[in-house]
Amino acid sequence: MGMVHRYIGTAIAVIFAVIALWGRVSWIRNRHPGPWFWRVLGVGQAALVAQAVFGVVLFVVRGGKPWLHYAYGAFPLLVLFVAHRNSKRVEGLEWAAFAIAGFFIFGLQLRGLMTGT
Repeated sequence: MGMVHRYIGTAIAVIFAVIALWGRVSWIRNRHPGPWFWRVLGVGQAALVAQAVFGVVLFVVRGGKPWLHYAYGAFPLLVLFVAHRNSKRVEGLEWAAFAIAGFFIFGLQLRGLMTGT
């Protein structure tokens, strides 16, 4: 189960790096990122929730990771919550909040992988 947790964590880092880069390119081109942006974001969010569930199960079964690893696992959920709350503030640019969140989640996932291995 620990390997699944690691693989999902790596996939999340890649997915949210793609989201952040996609949003950056869309901002530079001054265009909406399109419907596939939202689909990739949905996959990333689902993977993030699955990762959190696996993390909680591993904590209950094994424990033993540094506290910082758990902080890096919880903060991406908080970042997504903030992105959802703030995405409707500017009409037509909802995707920008998630692109910025993707950048932070990518970094948090990488640090979580570094502290967990």
